[in-house]
Amino acid sequence: MFNYDGKKVLVAGGASGIGAAVVKSFRDAGAEVAVFDIAFKEAREEEGLLEVPVDLADSKQLSAAYGMLKERWGSLDVLINNAGIECVAALEDTTEEAWDRVMGVNLKSVFLSCKEALPLLKESGGNIVNTASQLAFVGASSFTAYTASKAAVVNFTRSLALETAKDGVRVNCVCPGAIDTPLLRRQFEGRRGPQGTIDDLIGMHPVGRLGKPEEIANCILFLASPAASFVTGSAMLADGGYTIQ
Repeated sequence: MFNYDGKKVLVAGGASGIGAAVVKSFRDAGAEVAVFDIAFKEAREEEGLLEVPVDLADSKQLSAAYGMLKERWGSLDVLINNAGIECVAALEDTTEEAWDRVMGVNLKSVFLSCKEALPLLKESGGNIVNTASQLAFVGASSFTAYTASKAAVVNFTRSLALETAKDGVRVNCVCPGAIDTPLLRRQFEGRRGPQGTIDDLIGMHPVGRLGKPEEIANCILFLASPAASFVTGSAMLADGGYTIQ
């Protein structure tokens, strides 16, 4: 569907779930892909793929990883910021530590990674795609930290898009609904969460099902491609109709 032959793509947060689908999709499209993720135990390299263990909310670790990437590649065409965690708790039960960690992974990491990548992207005329959430646009009980962080990602995306338009760098974000990943399934095993059972969650989506990681990857491939050359500052909802009710 998309051709990324010869392109260099960095996926920040790509070890599992949506991120892993994004990595696979870009590789299938011909891109050379680097993946930064705290889940990796050690750096690993194979043809067309570089994996680097990084705490994306740690500026020193991230700067060192970017330094290595610049030495290896010398250029960058696409940055995908996909790291994300949740804190499922009522506000009164949300600790300051949990709040800070959600903001660190979901928001601070986006700021840090964009700051590191921009000089390279300005040279290549590249672009950025951030992963936000449908919960950037609607409230959700017991998700105050998560919803706040993702709403911030949307407006960060819009502001940075204005800042970099003159440099030929597009910045967009994709806002997924509930996506069927092992992590999501585990969250609902044998219990009712704040959103009920997993069947209740499915029922919140008018299309009557959860999304697939590959469907979000397709949105990201589009936004990062020349097919979206007139699109910047956009927050693409891919939520099965969740937010139109």
